[in-house]
Amino acid sequence: MVELSESEKKVLLSFTRRVDRNDPGALNNLGVLYYKKGMYEEAIAQFKEAIKLDQRFDLARENLQYLFATTDIEDPDVTRWKAEVERDPRNLELSLRLGVSYQNMGRLDEAARVLGEVVAKNPNHVMARLHLGNVLKSQGLYQQALEHYQAVSEDVGKSAVFHTDLGEIFYNIGRTDEAIAELRKAIKLDADYWRSHFLLSFAYGDNGQLQEALEESRIASKLNPSFQNTEANLALSLYGDAEESAGDTSSMAKETASIESTSFTLGAAYRERGFFKEALKEFGKALQDMVEKDRVYVEIGKVHMLQGDNAKAELSFLKALEENADSADAFRFLGCVNHMKEEYYRAAICYLQSYRLNSIDADTLNNIGVLLYQVGLKENAERMFKKGLNLKLYHMELNYNFLTCNLLKEDYMMAENLIQRLEAFMGKSALLYEKRALLHFKMNRLTLALFDLESALALDRKHSDAIYLKGLIFLREDNFNEAIEAIVEASKISKRYGGFSFFVATGERDRQIDARVDSAVSVEPDDALIELLQSGIARRFDKIKDSLVSFVDNEIKRAKEENSADDGAGGGARGRSDEADRVQGAGSDDGMKDDGMKGGTAENSGSTSVEIARDSRSGGDGVSASKEDAQTSKASKGKRGAKGSKRHRKSVRVSAKKQSSAGDGTVSDETESEIDSLVSALTEDDGKGGGAK
Repeated sequence: MVELSESEKKVLLSFTRRVDRNDPGALNNLGVLYYKKGMYEEAIAQFKEAIKLDQRFDLARENLQYLFATTDIEDPDVTRWKAEVERDPRNLELSLRLGVSYQNMGRLDEAARVLGEVVAKNPNHVMARLHLGNVLKSQGLYQQALEHYQAVSEDVGKSAVFHTDLGEIFYNIGRTDEAIAELRKAIKLDADYWRSHFLLSFAYGDNGQLQEALEESRIASKLNPSFQNTEANLALSLYGDAEESAGDTSSMAKETASIESTSFTLGAAYRERGFFKEALKEFGKALQDMVEKDRVYVEIGKVHMLQGDNAKAELSFLKALEENADSADAFRFLGCVNHMKEEYYRAAICYLQSYRLNSIDADTLNNIGVLLYQVGLKENAERMFKKGLNLKLYHMELNYNFLTCNLLKEDYMMAENLIQRLEAFMGKSALLYEKRALLHFKMNRLTLALFDLESALALDRKHSDAIYLKGLIFLREDNFNEAIEAIVEASKISKRYGGFSFFVATGERDRQIDARVDSAVSVEPDDALIELLQSGIARRFDKIKDSLVSFVDNEIKRAKEENSADDGAGGGARGRSDEADRVQGAGSDDGMKDDGMKGGTAENSGSTSVEIARDSRSGGDGVSASKEDAQTSKASKGKRGAKGSKRHRKSVRVSAKKQSSAGDGTVSDETESEIDSLVSALTEDDGKGGGAK
């Protein structure tokens, strides 16, 4: 951090007199400016003043917590009240202020401990219970939070924020009607509070009131500009650390609006249209034209991801981080690459770094949620998906992943409501029909499932999951020949069933990347990974600072060593000294490899993104997920139990062998093995109730 001259400080401090001191947005933005200039005490003062003017100004509160998390500064209020409490430990008002100060810093564990002590000594302390309830809500402890909110409802019942928070709690514990009632009370008190409308849209959607849900979401979008990507107030997480070098024109340029070169724009257009070789050439030229080279490297990495070359993509994203260590996009995409390579610890570090730098990016929240679910932190995952949907209601991956969560935990009513909401918001698609058919299949409504599968296949004849599911329905109906035909047909398109897979978000327009992963990691997650994720989502970056700081340097060193080894073995264009030439050279090389790269498996570093969805080392996501479903439903099996399942498996294997021995070649050993795996996992719930067939 370059030390400012006295004259520069004087100019910056004069801004406090120029801004409207009654405008919380202006104070927040001034705080961001001070933070970027390293004037942390002044930034803290502006953020606190903004919050004081508007207690609902969540962005200023997040900025304040971000400042404390990314610097080793302790809130002066914490220091002050800690000393006061030590002098007079019996004074509950002092302890209350200490607890609230911890809460403002985002140190929720300490806040819960101090506020809990106050409530234990005086259960009738309204403010202590209210703040404790809010802290517990932030920690996801909704049932405990509810107790404190209800205890003070008569004292603070005229607050729109209170009723909104209470509605959020009811919604998260599944008491939807009560949530709707509280949110309506909040809107009656303050019709301009966007959170009330937004949460109400979710509650209406879960109740099947789709028209009302749409109307509330529209109102929320009008009240909160961030839904339209036109955030008027600044978030610190969009900027990263304010490190500048004296006389460094590039750092000065980064503070101004980005000026994209013609080559950059052309490269992006080529990439979106699938002309990858041409896109790489244009981005190579853009490296020479643009100051913000990190953005160019990110785009180059995205092209390599689309080509299925994750090794080159990883190198590009690391190159972006060499240029700009605070590139949230580079960290997120690097996390995607590691996630799909099953390098879960590296993926977690990348996602958390991206989250630290930009806490309101829906793609990042989605990907963290997926990783949380995979390692078994399922409740945290659901909360992360909901948080993302609060920011971006129409986000495809978030919606489908949240739906998959509910299918896996067999909350069929919630799943049905989500599907209805998806159809209302996003329209019909092969994927949506297939998910609805999966819901019908799980509920043993086989005729309805077949109807939806035909609708899915009418939109996309190569939708393999729909064909697999069709085969499984035939299997449940003892129609073995058609079951085999369907599963064989599906296996020619995709080697595994992925109906319970989770979607990794790789970018708003990059839907060509089929980045799906299993619902559980292939190996038991270690304690270090769990602790890393838990600290990160609690924004306790101070606990994992060493891991985060050393990661980029270590990864760049590792990548360069691997790259040198590749060059020694004839690795091609990666070793060129001129980076623009390297990119252009790689572009023509990649253009020749577009088709050849797609035959790899997940074990290969250069495998395609779609092949991650086909990795069969753990039996495939659909298989493993259905095993879990089957285990949870064993108690409800009817007459068709283990014997029935074994009979199905044996019949299918015998029929497959007969077809193979007939010489028509329709069933290979690999396909027979795939059928056996699918049947073993997915026919165990054949005995579930007698739904329509």
